[in-house]
Amino acid sequence: MTIKFTKTNPMRQQRCFAKGWPFLALTTALHRVLPCLGLIAALLVFPSDLRAAEKGPAGKKPVLIFLLSGQSNMSGRGELGDVNKPAAPQNATLVRFIKAPENVEKYKSLYSGPNKTPSGWTIREDVFITMGTGTDAVHSGLKPGYGGFRNKGFGPELGIGYVLGDKYDETVLLVKVAFGANSLGVNFRPPSSGGQLGDKYPLVVEALRNAVARLPEIVPGYDKAQGYKIAGFFWNQGEHDANEKLAPEYGRNLTNLIKDLRKEFEAPDMQAVVAITGCYGRDFADLVQGNATQEQKDKATKWWRMVRDAQVGISQRPEFKGNVATAETRDFWRPREEFGGSKQGIHWNNNGESYWLMGEEMGQAMVELLKTREIQRQ
Repeated sequence: MTIKFTKTNPMRQQRCFAKGWPFLALTTALHRVLPCLGLIAALLVFPSDLRAAEKGPAGKKPVLIFLLSGQSNMSGRGELGDVNKPAAPQNATLVRFIKAPENVEKYKSLYSGPNKTPSGWTIREDVFITMGTGTDAVHSGLKPGYGGFRNKGFGPELGIGYVLGDKYDETVLLVKVAFGANSLGVNFRPPSSGGQLGDKYPLVVEALRNAVARLPEIVPGYDKAQGYKIAGFFWNQGEHDANEKLAPEYGRNLTNLIKDLRKEFEAPDMQAVVAITGCYGRDFADLVQGNATQEQKDKATKWWRMVRDAQVGISQRPEFKGNVATAETRDFWRPREEFGGSKQGIHWNNNGESYWLMGEEMGQAMVELLKTREIQRQ
């Protein structure tokens, strides 16, 4: 599959999918052959091992699928605000950020699309999202409301989806499956790390398999001959591994997670973006309040720093060069004293600006990876 890079378009209208094969002057012989080819294509698209069809019918490009996982900051706790009210008084919300004078033109597409939610947010018609597993899974065009707490607010998926949707002609599907208060070392523990398999690892696998099986339901106009590509994996997690027991093995577990998921889906080209656990910023000032001495402060942040170092280092491993990237998020921390928000520092004070910027950065990192991959293939 060739990924076509285009200039940013803030909001594209829904693609007009071609119906059936393009008109050709077919001979009688070809009329007999085409049904067989269609059957072969259908078998290739949904094999049990989830290999993606690299090519679809002319005019119908494969759907680009991206897996999103992690703990509560991937689930998302970002405050939206009310898009129909004045933005200035709405501290720590996405509305306050996107309607700031310097940002209003850039982000107008978030609330000016032709299809909107009752509260006035755009529902994208070229980017789709499914969240959850089994009968609890929900899906729609990308919009706010896929946050982790009672499906309110939003997480990084919103910024990720806008970046990817504005970049590619292909339809994009985000498969989001995240669990708050879960560790990589225990709950997401991948098979190659040994020990007991994490209870959430099979659910991550199930979510993607289930999404592929439901593609005709999730993506309007999709047919099996069109195909799909498991293009990327986004990971945003680390807080629950920032302790003496789990932090030392975080790098190894993260390496195994990426490799095992690629093997699981037979998707060796699945690019991966790892977000730095950036809450509390670079200096951890809000985290170490009450610690009088530097020794106490260093002790309070030791395991956090170890996890962050592993997240930075993952993209520097020789086998991950050019196919794994680290998304820098620490500069998106917004201190509550200055910007408002909740007292949940571990959740970025629920600041909508922080969650948007986090997702945007992750999406841009994925675009760069896919661009590099395409250059390498050419």
